[in-house]
Amino acid sequence: MDGINYSAFLRTSDHSDTDGQRSSWKTTYIGLTELEFAPADISLERHLTDSQTIDLLKSSLLPSCPPTSQSKSMFETKTSAINLAASPQSRYDVKQIQDDTLWLSAKAAVDEVTALRIVILEWQTRPASRLQHSSPPDDTPASGGPFNGSRFQPALSASRSTYLFRPQSDGVMPVEKMIGEEGRRKQLVSIYLAELLYKLKTCSYLIGTAFSRTKDGRIVSSQPSGFIPRWVEEVGSDIIHSWDVTGVSQVTGKNVLISGVDAFRSRTRKLEEGCGWFPNHDFNEPVEVDCCQSQILEMMVILDIMLVILGILDRLPRADVVISWFRLMTDYGFFEVFEPVSQISQSQFSETDPEQPFRESYDAHELEIQSLCSLVSLAILRVPNAMKAFEPPSDTTIPDKPQMEDTAYMRSISTCCELTDVLLKAASQCLQVASPAILAWSVILQALRERSFAALAEKEDRANGRLESADSPEGQNPEQTSMRSIGSSLRRGSSTGSDTPQHQTFLEQLLHDILLVAVEGDPIAYLARAAVDGSHVLNIIATLSLSCCTPIDSDHGIESSLRRRRILMDLIQSVLGLIDYQPDLVAATLAVLSGNDNDWAMYRRPREFREIEPAALFLSETHFMTKIFDVARSRFPFELLPFIRLCRALAVSHAKQEEGLPAIWPSLVTTDCLTCVLPTSFTDYQLEPDDEDSNIISLTANLSIFDNGHTLQSTRYKRMKPSGSPVSAQSFNLRRIPRGAMGRALTETKPLVVLWHHDYCPLAYMGMLLGSASSIEPRLGDNPQSNSLSFEAVAATIDLLTVILLTAVRSTLAPEASLSTYDVAQNILDTASEGLDQGQDIVSVVFDIFEKELGRQPKTTDEAPLSVLVHCAHFAEALLHVMPDRVWPFLGRSSLLGIKDSDSQLSAVLASTEMAVGRHDLLLACLHLFESLVNDALSHAVLRKGPVKGVTRFNSPALPSTGVSEVVTKKVLLSFQRIMLDVYENFSTWNYVQMEQRLEIGAQLSSLFNKLLTTCYGIEDQLDASQKLCASLLPAVEQIVKVFLSSSCAESTLAYLTSAIQEGVGEAKRMQPQNSGHGMKQTISVLGLATTLLRLNTLLGYGRSRLEAMMLKHVSLLVQCYTSHPLFRQPTVELLVVLVRNADLTEGQPSSLLGHMGEDAASHFLEVLATIDEPLCDRDLSVSIWKLLSAVVSKRQQWFAISILTGQAPRELIKKKTSEFDDQDRRKSILNVALDRLSNIARLHAQTALAMLEFVALAADSWPWILSICEQHPSFLSAVTEYISQVETVSNTTQNRSSQSGMEYYKLQITSFITDILAMYTRRIRQSTQTSYAKELLPSLSYVITAAVLPPEYNASLHSNLRKNFEATFGNCKLTAFKRTCLEPSSLGESFYYDLEIASEMLCSDPSWGGRDRAGFGSELARANVNLSIVEARISLFESWRSLAVELSQSLETDIEYQKTMAEVTMNCLRANAQTTLPQAIFERLAQSRADLAFTLVQRLIEAQSSRPEVKTVLFTAWDAIRAHGTDLAVVLDGDRAPYCRTLLKILCLALQAHTSSRSFPGSTDQRATQDDDPQQRPSAANATLGTVLEILRIVVAYGFRSLTTLLHDSSDRVFPNDFALLAAILRNSLRIPGLERHTTALLSSFADAQTSRYASTLLSWSDQLATNRDPVYGELSVNFLLEMSSLPALAEVLAVEGILNHISNTNLIKHLRKSRGMGPFEQPVRLYNIWVRGMLPLLLNLLHAVGATMAAEVSNALNQFLGQLARASATFTYYGKVPVMNGSDTNSAGYITLSMISEAQTLAVITTMLDTYREAGPSAGVVSSEIVEIGWDRTRVKEDVETWLQTRPILRERIVPIGEREERWMRMKSGGHGASGASSKLEEKVVEDLELLFTLLGGKED
Repeated sequence: MDGINYSAFLRTSDHSDTDGQRSSWKTTYIGLTELEFAPADISLERHLTDSQTIDLLKSSLLPSCPPTSQSKSMFETKTSAINLAASPQSRYDVKQIQDDTLWLSAKAAVDEVTALRIVILEWQTRPASRLQHSSPPDDTPASGGPFNGSRFQPALSASRSTYLFRPQSDGVMPVEKMIGEEGRRKQLVSIYLAELLYKLKTCSYLIGTAFSRTKDGRIVSSQPSGFIPRWVEEVGSDIIHSWDVTGVSQVTGKNVLISGVDAFRSRTRKLEEGCGWFPNHDFNEPVEVDCCQSQILEMMVILDIMLVILGILDRLPRADVVISWFRLMTDYGFFEVFEPVSQISQSQFSETDPEQPFRESYDAHELEIQSLCSLVSLAILRVPNAMKAFEPPSDTTIPDKPQMEDTAYMRSISTCCELTDVLLKAASQCLQVASPAILAWSVILQALRERSFAALAEKEDRANGRLESADSPEGQNPEQTSMRSIGSSLRRGSSTGSDTPQHQTFLEQLLHDILLVAVEGDPIAYLARAAVDGSHVLNIIATLSLSCCTPIDSDHGIESSLRRRRILMDLIQSVLGLIDYQPDLVAATLAVLSGNDNDWAMYRRPREFREIEPAALFLSETHFMTKIFDVARSRFPFELLPFIRLCRALAVSHAKQEEGLPAIWPSLVTTDCLTCVLPTSFTDYQLEPDDEDSNIISLTANLSIFDNGHTLQSTRYKRMKPSGSPVSAQSFNLRRIPRGAMGRALTETKPLVVLWHHDYCPLAYMGMLLGSASSIEPRLGDNPQSNSLSFEAVAATIDLLTVILLTAVRSTLAPEASLSTYDVAQNILDTASEGLDQGQDIVSVVFDIFEKELGRQPKTTDEAPLSVLVHCAHFAEALLHVMPDRVWPFLGRSSLLGIKDSDSQLSAVLASTEMAVGRHDLLLACLHLFESLVNDALSHAVLRKGPVKGVTRFNSPALPSTGVSEVVTKKVLLSFQRIMLDVYENFSTWNYVQMEQRLEIGAQLSSLFNKLLTTCYGIEDQLDASQKLCASLLPAVEQIVKVFLSSSCAESTLAYLTSAIQEGVGEAKRMQPQNSGHGMKQTISVLGLATTLLRLNTLLGYGRSRLEAMMLKHVSLLVQCYTSHPLFRQPTVELLVVLVRNADLTEGQPSSLLGHMGEDAASHFLEVLATIDEPLCDRDLSVSIWKLLSAVVSKRQQWFAISILTGQAPRELIKKKTSEFDDQDRRKSILNVALDRLSNIARLHAQTALAMLEFVALAADSWPWILSICEQHPSFLSAVTEYISQVETVSNTTQNRSSQSGMEYYKLQITSFITDILAMYTRRIRQSTQTSYAKELLPSLSYVITAAVLPPEYNASLHSNLRKNFEATFGNCKLTAFKRTCLEPSSLGESFYYDLEIASEMLCSDPSWGGRDRAGFGSELARANVNLSIVEARISLFESWRSLAVELSQSLETDIEYQKTMAEVTMNCLRANAQTTLPQAIFERLAQSRADLAFTLVQRLIEAQSSRPEVKTVLFTAWDAIRAHGTDLAVVLDGDRAPYCRTLLKILCLALQAHTSSRSFPGSTDQRATQDDDPQQRPSAANATLGTVLEILRIVVAYGFRSLTTLLHDSSDRVFPNDFALLAAILRNSLRIPGLERHTTALLSSFADAQTSRYASTLLSWSDQLATNRDPVYGELSVNFLLEMSSLPALAEVLAVEGILNHISNTNLIKHLRKSRGMGPFEQPVRLYNIWVRGMLPLLLNLLHAVGATMAAEVSNALNQFLGQLARASATFTYYGKVPVMNGSDTNSAGYITLSMISEAQTLAVITTMLDTYREAGPSAGVVSSEIVEIGWDRTRVKEDVETWLQTRPILRERIVPIGEREERWMRMKSGGHGASGASSKLEEKVVEDLELLFTLLGGKED
């Protein structure tokens, strides 16, 4: 052992993090036992398949290795300075570790390396341990509280249970005492003891699994579902092989069973001597208690290991093994009385303090230790093998030394003699623990004696030359006679051949020596009598079967129970020849057959265990059938219960089941004998002559079976039987025995008990008994002489029917079943109903009994009749599987729920009987019935909506109608729900005889409520409540919501939730939790229910609930729950996630989780959380933890987030005691943990990587400084960048794999989050003016650039066909009914969009759901979900790429290559939108995002004045996208996709602008305009461009303006001013494209056809009516549009011809400009002045310029209509010496200068100059000079004023006023220093430049 290397447990986990968690044996064991339900992860496999780990497991039964020089040297090496540097910055104290290691090594006598591992484990688990022992909140409410008027209130005051409120006295110190050396070393002891225990348990589990049968390369699980991987069996097999159970172990050098005995003895000795960890310390006693408890638990595991090894043996154990074991038993009196109290104060076991933890634990396990010792003592004798040992050996040789240790114990005379002596002493003391072994040894010795005497007699016969039977007098002896006084002698036939002389001599010598052991008398007979009569061994066998053989915490559950009971079954089989049929034998057999299993445990038993079922042995062995079953059948119905109970026990077996019927079905259908009591007055029989005087009698008249004392009187049957009813032959045989029947009288006195030879159906007879029981008066059980009608008989009969139905259901659900469940069940029920009256069947009979007992029960306090109600409820539940249409109506009219009279008998029975006696079997039965009702309502929800049609594709037959009314379903479920809610509020305070019942009630109700909520609110969020598939469940579910989420929620209801969690935490603290199965389920289900309720509260928008407030109040309890047991982590994390997210929804500052924890708990929890899922690497847990962390960093949990991201505690947590090393910061930032793991992202599972990336992305988004940490990390950014650069390669290599589509969404989603992170990092780099990173990143984005903009792979055919076929099959159910809601977060995969789990539950009963070869709707729905997952992932990738592309466009907008990329991305986005096949709901979201990205990128390209030819090509792609979307603006802007249309128009506008930058056209990549070096191709490209522009002008501008105007008139809320401005911008950019002037004809035609100018003037005329807040925005837009049209001379001429000036002048809006005082820039509305300056005046100028002299007179006349405006404009620049006060009412606002004023003057200057020119030219210009009037604008005055302002620059600077945001920005900007030197701002610079230009236009001279 010194050579074993322990480095396997000193290595870190598989992560790159060197501080990874080491795996303890406890963690390993828990992970191993939960492996079948956990996701496939290789960390546990790598750990347990490691050769060093296996070596440790092989030595589990050996004592620990003592310290050696080798171990000391290894320890010093591992803790040397070169490996562990001790420094103030270290996260651990090396000196402390070394001291603790040496202390533990010395105290525990273990080598230093093993002790070092324990010390490291203590350091790792220190935060969790301190968190576990931290004080709970002071304001934690107690369970219970007010009863709120419950119907159960009267019974509660006297029956409150103290179990739930009992303090957990586990002997641990408070957390403040754990910090010092004593507390730390006490924790070391605790971990050391736990490691020893769980190392043994791990070994036991592995070898037990290896002992299990294999199938298809996998080990069948001990649970009804799930499989354990093959490697578990291989590890166990390796251990077993190294042990060599038949010889000497390679590890120990002796037989492994002897090692087990030695290990058991050493633990027993420690219990006697004590451990002595802390002598002379006040806390020594609690440590001794822990040590004592640990030794007891280890003893139990060792015994279990020995049982497994004995089961593996296929031969007799070795002599040294047997003698070693029985010597141990002798030393301790077979543990009949055992009190390990030598080193512990007697006060620990004071009878006045029964709640001490050790006393509780020992009392709980004392019986199991005794039972295990009894089983090992029995199993080690190997009775079946021992009986064969007396046959002659095949080699005909006997060992020279029959006492050799390695020989079989039956070959060792000394061993057998010593064994006899041991058992004789035990028999003399009547030790019940030894009684099974005593009985087994007596059977073996009796067989030995018979074999020896038979051989001797045969030898004498051969010597005398004659053969005599073994039954001759010579073969008899007094001992045989005495044995027959116990029962019939077990006659073992001799071997077929003669015994060899050696073998015969050995047997004679063995028997002789054994008989000499006893001083006097026959030891064999004495052993048998002592076992049977003295110790009542049959009762012991029954007790063993019901207790030890149904272990609660067994590693292998069902399998272990079956194998242990099989050992007892072998014993019963061996004594059948010795013990006659008697009640105790039957009771023992029944106990072994059934154990403690209930109906549902047997129903769910895997078929793979049928070979080790005791029932299988019973059915296959003739001895059992003839000696027990046939006898019980023949004595039926005189003895009713034995036969019924045997049939019930055998019916559950998987053996020999045909056509769904149990193996004992033939015996239930027909039999040829029955036993009954003849009435005293019955004389119609006669004795038959018989030589053997066997009391044979025959009937001389028909005998009515129901006329005897065991059944009903015949007069009652006559009253029940309608006159004239036909009687079938079968019914005749059931009711009477015909004349002439023969029988044998079993008694000599009257009343005679007669065994009749009569053919009848026992099951039908039982049905008749139930029929009579349902109708007799007085009611059931009042006649004590009627055994057949006792409560037990009725309950047993109903129980038998229930089990047969369940067996039928189980069998017909198997793949190989040929008959339907309904057909088989109908056959069973018809058979049981054969003897009933017309109009009755067995179902109605059972329901009548149920109803009558319900009416009777509340009036009595008897407990016995409850069993009838319990089994009736079980029968209803079983029947629900096959005939729900019989169960629902019955419950609707039954008094059980009180639907009709509102008086529930169930509530009455609970309050009057069950709560008084503390047993709640009926409540549990009804709870299971309620659960089955819910499942039935769900599984038939679709079918009951309407008939299901057959589908050709699946060739599925139509299902029969269930025939259950939805009204009845609603009422039944609602009534049941109200009762169960009432129970839920109060059950935790009741009295319980079996505490498991309380735990089961809590777990079942919580789980069921959770299921109801998730089912009803998890799908169909958009359907009306009455149309939901779950409509029948909604009233019941609404009751749950009302109870838990209403403002009046009962305190007792909420208090139970926290108390259940607290109880789970307390139980988990124990070294071996009691009731761990139900306790775990209760805590997990309560956590799940609380999580669902909080999610539902958010979904329904109820605001903060009392439940949420309470959970926040108990956050410290939740974090304790998280660390208490690995199974609690997942549900606890999910609950914390919901709490964080819900807190963020509140207004104001959300509640702080960290604050609710308390200072110490918060600090420890952060340390525990930093380990994530280590050391077992639970993928689901890891994902949940990262989701919690993501929620924390993004949901305003500031302090919590800071602690997570930095590893530093908040201010209130960083107050440390610097003198203590334990208070040094030992946490590692969780952010760094994520970055470290993501640095190896290629090795991570996709789900885990996805969750971590989401955490980093959300952290960086909420806390930008996180990006600096990412930047400083040595490999994170490079690793994720490399990942996305290689994604395309990975995709190409796996594209042909079938799993590619299933993993595609993970790849896309991971790439999406990485892109998000890179986008944020690029933004940070850009803000720091570093541009090199963006350029370096670009080559790695090839996959992202391509994949992000590709259309999602939406399988339209799959979805359409699925929808069509689904709705054709399920006519009243839409596929969208299974769409998930926001109740539960969905993840990508097979249940992403449609809830596959709920759909399977509702539709699995329909054959088309599974289909042939799993090609039904279920697989189709999974494919649809996968496809939608890919679509969602690709959309997410695009959104991420959009952010990154925008950031890169700002950093690389001048980069030529990236400009090409931007153009290509833009075109790809637009093409994808134009070619999409996505549904509208998906397309709208994606199309808008694509358009936004395209717009941003085009904008960047235009701003950068890119010369790339691809930029010009965007125009054609944009126009294609618009045409694909729709060109009628009146239609597209009137729908929901108007924003998308506007974005496309903006892109089009910018794309047009790209063509106005130069007159040359360099080329295009479009098919209509391709770039070529040949200049001859350029004209064609230009023509293509002009053709597209003309089309845009016609469709978008001309007709678009018309459509907008019409739509505005009809629906003003659908059109916005920006729409008109956008069209004007498109017109402006289009008209600026070179070459367009050559196509004026087409252009004029388009505008003329659309009547654009008329609609523009019409819009102007409406503008005053459309003004909002006196803002005539549409007036300005219409004038500006006319202005853009006039910029093209040809269009200007058309406008002039159409008299546009006249139309404009006559509008109401323009009339406002004719005021005498005019409208200045500071007048309201300001827009009127803008219309004048930027609209009217430029329009007049364009018309004058385009038309020429002929337009001069009209222009001058038009201007003179605005004399007020002209007068104001003349005085605009008048100089004032002082700064005037701006007055809004002052029309002129003289003294201030704006750019608009200067622009106005410039335009007027140009117009007046042109008018003056035409006037002077006169006739030469073709005009009459007098018609061109002088306009009222004083040109000279303006010139002088401008000159003055230019000369007084300082004063000018003070008078400049900015108008609008742009001018205000210019005012803040410094001057560029050119054009106007001395300007203080850019606005002043522009003003001066414009004044100088104006001065020039007015005739001034530039300086």
